[in-house]
Amino acid sequence: MKVLSEKFNISRRTIYYDIEKINGWLKEHKLSPVQYVRSAGFFLEEEAASQVPEKLGSLKVWHYEYTPKERKAWLSIYLMSRTSPLYLEDLMKKVRVSRNTVIEDLKSLKEELLRFELDLEFDRKEGYVITGKEDDKRKAIVYYLQHIFTEQSWQTVLAQIPVLLNANDEGLNLFDSEKMKAVQFIVSSIEQELNIQFTDEFIHNFVFRILLFVRRLAQGKKIKIDSVEKEILKETKEYQAAIKVSDQLSNLFHVNFPEDEIFYITKHLLGSRIQFSEDLLLHNSNHETAMLSDVVSNMVTDFQTYACVFFENRREIEKNLILHVKPAFYRIKYGLEVESEVTGSIKEKYNDVFQLTKKVIVHLEEAAGKEVNDHEVALIAMHFGGWMERVGVKPANRKNALLVCTTGVGTSQLLWHQLEGLFSTVDILGCVSKRDYEKNLYDVDFIISTIPLEERNKPVFVVSSILTEAEKEGLLQKVNALVDAKPQQRTSIEAVMSIVQKYAEVIDEESLQRELKKYLYQPVNTSKEVVKPNLKDLLKKENIQVAEGVSDWKEAIRLAAQPLLKDKAITNVYIRAMIDTLVKMGPYIVVSPKVAIPHARPEDGVNRLGMSVLWLEHSVPFSDKGTHDVQLVIVLAAIDGEAHLKALSQLTNMLSDQKVKEKLLATGSREGIYELIKAYSV
Repeated sequence: MKVLSEKFNISRRTIYYDIEKINGWLKEHKLSPVQYVRSAGFFLEEEAASQVPEKLGSLKVWHYEYTPKERKAWLSIYLMSRTSPLYLEDLMKKVRVSRNTVIEDLKSLKEELLRFELDLEFDRKEGYVITGKEDDKRKAIVYYLQHIFTEQSWQTVLAQIPVLLNANDEGLNLFDSEKMKAVQFIVSSIEQELNIQFTDEFIHNFVFRILLFVRRLAQGKKIKIDSVEKEILKETKEYQAAIKVSDQLSNLFHVNFPEDEIFYITKHLLGSRIQFSEDLLLHNSNHETAMLSDVVSNMVTDFQTYACVFFENRREIEKNLILHVKPAFYRIKYGLEVESEVTGSIKEKYNDVFQLTKKVIVHLEEAAGKEVNDHEVALIAMHFGGWMERVGVKPANRKNALLVCTTGVGTSQLLWHQLEGLFSTVDILGCVSKRDYEKNLYDVDFIISTIPLEERNKPVFVVSSILTEAEKEGLLQKVNALVDAKPQQRTSIEAVMSIVQKYAEVIDEESLQRELKKYLYQPVNTSKEVVKPNLKDLLKKENIQVAEGVSDWKEAIRLAAQPLLKDKAITNVYIRAMIDTLVKMGPYIVVSPKVAIPHARPEDGVNRLGMSVLWLEHSVPFSDKGTHDVQLVIVLAAIDGEAHLKALSQLTNMLSDQKVKEKLLATGSREGIYELIKAYSV
């Protein structure tokens, strides 16, 4: 019950209600119901389980119940692609819910459409109509298509579309399955043209974007692109690919593509989510790519500064990060709003990393000239989160595993490092898309996937993009049973088997042995929960010093570090390392006017997590040129990439409040400084 509740974020009552409906469906198909055993949980008999996929394959469209989010998405798509009036009764049939539910959904949709500067109106003759600019309508189509492609597979939606959108296509026959496959082939050919690979999720979504855009174009609803923007877009290789795509679409549907529509396709190609790009970093093909390389470099520099960590292989993190930042830049610039299912989980489980990413995202915002939403921040935070877990960690000898992920490089990076942290004997060889997995054979011991896959002589373990605690525990059991990991306690499977066989008849010896392994080899969780103290617990009153002035920045660092040295949290080696780092890298530790946070690597002499502060009445320059005056020196001694993040996040919030910062710089007393610290340690 707990696992289901956590996995689907639903109540116990909802679980029972859903199981009851599932059992009704199973009974209808003459299959055994889902049963519940108090000590074991819910289970489905093997015979029924083996028949369910086949029965689901022939599932009628109307058996699928949409979530409120999906209903609004479908209502939006219907209204955007209508060729005849749509009234309340028509919409009720489309989404298969009651009159009142559709009315509530339409009210909610009307409010949501305001963000796209669109209006939902009702006309007695025309029915329900969405009014507004064509560009805004297409942005809404892009946004709502994401909600349709959340959980359902491409094949399922492919089968449903002709029925769901059965309107007069004015001779286009857009949703004929052969035409849809032809569009999918055209989209796939772009990958070869641009030497990239789209994520599975994007390629399916993009096919339907194109189909809906073609329908609108055939109805005379055309897009307009700014002339200055055209000149910029013309310089991209995506524009050349868009010309070929529009020619192929024109031949397929016998629709003329104006120049502005070609530029519009270019925008979508630039904003596409990609799994990899062969030549993105081999050469900076245009001004914007070169500019984005600088953006990524600045983001990594600032992240290291704010998080007080060092990434061992900086070039590798920048290479991975630009794969996401480049399309994100175009999505933000052109208003192609993205919504990620993992945003909530990232905020909840990796809040420190999310908040730090929000600070460094300013570089991307300045480049795009627009604010970046939380979904884009979360996708970038996943990159940093994955690499944070790599700080100071050397991989051990492991079994070979392959990761299959459909949602792109960001999600896979974080999941990859979650898995590396979970297993001491497993080596993740790489991450591939579902299409790559189906096309190639991989020499690995098992597969970990974010989607169900067909097993091909290798076990497949399906997990969420961000692992829950219950999933971690379950995965540990399964993998350890598979790789024959030794149990923590002195327990022999053979001994247990011989005791069981003395007093009971064993029908399936092999299965019993496997189940015993799963249970007995369940590991004691050695990966301790990282304790992240509050700012006031880390920056104690006795670690605050007040002084009139110092001779130079080196003395400021030495003096500021004294409470930690006295407490044996650090050694003299750490103080020398902080000074040497500043000499080598310049005054990068001056994180805010008048404030510096000197630090070095954990292995440079840190015995224990700690923080200390030196307040100076007369500021001291932290550069040889006499610039970067500092009045507040905060020494951080980190033991890893995580434990200090909560305190650092609270410190950042405190320094971000200009009035509080002014108070801090003016206070001049240990008590005054500590009182402000306490106020921000919640």
